[in-house]
Formats: sequence, structure tokens, C-alpha cells
Amino acid sequence: MPTPSAPSDPNAAALPVPLDESLRQAWARHGNLVYVVCGIIVAAILAKGGWDYLLAQKELETKHEYAECSSPESYRVFAANHPGHPLAGLAELKVADDAYGAGHYADSAAGYEKAAADLPAGPFQGRAKLGAAMAQAQSGKSSDAEAALSRLMNDSGQLKAIRCEAGFHLAALAVAAGRTAEVEKLAEQLREIDPTSPFAERAFALVADVPGAPAAPAASAVPSIVLPAKN
Repeated sequence: MPTPSAPSDPNAAALPVPLDESLRQAWARHGNLVYVVCGIIVAAILAKGGWDYLLAQKELETKHEYAECSSPESYRVFAANHPGHPLAGLAELKVADDAYGAGHYADSAAGYEKAAADLPAGPFQGRAKLGAAMAQAQSGKSSDAEAALSRLMNDSGQLKAIRCEAGFHLAALAVAAGRTAEVEKLAEQLREIDPTSPFAERAFALVADVPGAPAAPAASAVPSIVLPAKN
């Protein structure tokens, strides 16, 4: 007579699977996907590192190329080859200064405007804007120059030196146009901006000696902030 088989345990399927077996099963199902994801992450890290390295090398080459510039033409070529770069703005500023000093005011105004567009906000962008206004004044565009100078003088984000120099030239243009009543008000504004500024003192000198005031800012009145030394 056959021996009856032992009854199956209805709770056997509900027994918990050991942790190591769960991990083995999960790895068997998803191991390849994990490898793929890890590979993508590593590739992205390597790609970013390589890209950052290339950018750093390109920046070093650009700085070296700028340091090699020694003539107005070389600065022009550099600016043309690196549009939008801050060093291109400095190159355009140098070219504009040379044109201003040579009396080519229309060319210098265009150069200063290009420089202001490429330079980041700060003292050199302010210098470029001041140079553009001065070049406009020398080109006979007094109304445009006065509007630009007024904006600079009233811009609290600019250096006090830039604001006071702009205000002085604005006062000189007012004297040249016969609007002497505006000069004292401008001088007072400059003293409020910076009581120690030599341009505030010069503006008060215009008030005291209106007949002797210059008809227009002299060519030597180009902004006095110097360009940074090349490294």
C-alpha cells in the first residue's frame, strides 16, 4: 500500500526570501541597466572635464594673443577675432584712444561704443562710455554728448571719478553753449558726489571764470583711468 505524500505547507510561498537572494535576483534583472547608467555618468564627467580643460586652454591662448598686441592694427585684428570677449573690449578701447588722440573723433566714438558693448559692467565700461561722449562732443554732436554725459553723471553704479569727470565736461559744454546758469548747479552736484574730486573744483572754477571757460573739452580730456597692464 503506497505511503501517502506529506501535505504541502500552504504558508511556504509566503516565507521571506533571504536578503542575499533578493539582491542576487535584483542584480540578475537590472544589473545591465546599472552598468549602462554608471557608464553614462562616467562619460558625462569625463566629457565635462575635457570641455573645461579645452575652455581653459583657449582662454590662456586668448590672453597670450592679447599680450602680443603692440600696434593699433594688431589690436583691431584681435578684437575682430574675438568678438564679445572682454579682452576684445579692451583692445577696442585702446584703438579708440589712439583714434581720439589723433583727432579722428568719429572713428573713436564708434570704437568706444564697440568697447562698451564688449566690456562687462565696471570702470572700463564706464570709461568707454565717457570716451564715446567726449568723441561725440568733439565731432560737434553736442546734444548726444550732453545726454550721454548726464546719464553717466547720474548713474550711481559708476565710479565717482567717472561721474565727476562726466559732470565737469557737461558743465564745460553748457558754458560753451551759453547756458551759464546750469554750471553752478552742476558744480554743486559734483561736490555732492565727491567733495574731494578735482573735477568738482574745476567745475566751480568755471563758475568763477565763465569768460575764460573752454569752448569744448580738449583732446587731453579723454578719460584718465588707465588700461590694465598686460600679464
